[in-house]
Amino acid sequence: LHLILMLKLYIMEKLMIQGNVPISWKTEDYVNVSWRSNENHYNHIDADAKNTKQQYGESVGVYICNDVPTIFMDIANRFGLKKYVVALNKMTPGQILPWHVDKYPTYIKRNNISDDEQIMRIILFLHNQEPGQQLWIKDKLCVGLAGTYYGWGRGVIHMAANLSVTSRYTLQITGVQ
Repeated sequence: LHLILMLKLYIMEKLMIQGNVPISWKTEDYVNVSWRSNENHYNHIDADAKNTKQQYGESVGVYICNDVPTIFMDIANRFGLKKYVVALNKMTPGQILPWHVDKYPTYIKRNNISDDEQIMRIILFLHNQEPGQQLWIKDKLCVGLAGTYYGWGRGVIHMAANLSVTSRYTLQITGVQ
């Protein structure tokens, strides 16, 4: 109920949300999954660039797992979003997602999202953040321990980078209020 109330306040106030969920997962729940490269998905990040890889190099993108274990689906359900989809993201050392605004074309098409539905993106840290593992939303560096989450709506500029020496793992939840 607390998470649902925070999301409703977000919509009314147009603020970024943040908070914590209790840790109910183990490291092997997210490390030992089937990862695939998702780098080509991010070629739209800089609309003015002919090719994002050309501009930023081979390190653009993340590894993604769409076959998400049930434990993470249960966590996503707590947020009270409708039409939600869940993915696990892994950024290896040196990977970046440059500043961008999500357009959600595939999500909108697959879920028949109307223009008046407010899309939310939530990122939840699956392990304690290490120095160099970054999530920026607008001008805010978002830091936290395992279980910390941040959320924002459509049209908000953000970026992520892993400048540490270990992989960065997050749960990504996309849905509508």
